[in-house]
Parts: sequence; C-alpha cells; structure tokens
Amino acid sequence: MSLFPPKTFVDILVDPHPALPDGVTLRYKAESPVRQVLRVCYEPDEGPDGVWEIVGVDADGSARVARAVQVEDSGAGTSWLIWGGTHGLRLRLGVQEVAETHLLLALDQIVC
Repeated sequence: MSLFPPKTFVDILVDPHPALPDGVTLRYKAESPVRQVLRVCYEPDEGPDGVWEIVGVDADGSARVARAVQVEDSGAGTSWLIWGGTHGLRLRLGVQEVAETHLLLALDQIVC
C-alpha cells in the first residue's frame, strides 16, 4: 500500500483537421482539481490581446466547456493547462477567432 495518493494525468488528444493540421498528443500531471473556464486573457500571434471567450470543439463541430487544471511547466513554473475537445479550442474576441490545440497560461490569465 502506497502512502502517497495516485497521480492524476491529463491527456490532450487533438485530431488533425483544417484549423489545426498537426493535431497534438500530450500528457501533463495535474496539480489541482479540474475547473471550467469561459474567458481568458490571451495574446494571439496576430490580432489584439484582450479577454477572449474560449470553448472546446469536437469533431462534429459541437462546442463544449473548456477545462483547466494547474500543471508544472518546466519553463514557467505552475501554469494553467487549458484544453477542449477532439478539435481543440476556439477563442473569440468580437469577430476574430483563433484555433489552438491547448494553452498554457499564467495563473492570473483565467478570467472565469
């Protein structure tokens, strides 16, 4: 019998598709309970930074609530790992939309 609780892992599995042609398969060790997230402070490669709405998207196009958990990121310390459905995440600010496989954000970047 182990004296330590079992580790919880989060698997990020995003199928390749036109918006994210490379897809991704990753595994992180969770450091907190999973929570829902609706908006994040985000700075895309192109476009304005601001508070973006965020959802997960599945292969059939249906939306799901994005989820977040704290993880240890070797370069940044503790971060939020945010993930969605089998087709990743969609972030919206006004009419602009960005697709991401997942996000690693600083602890203060989740709005709710």
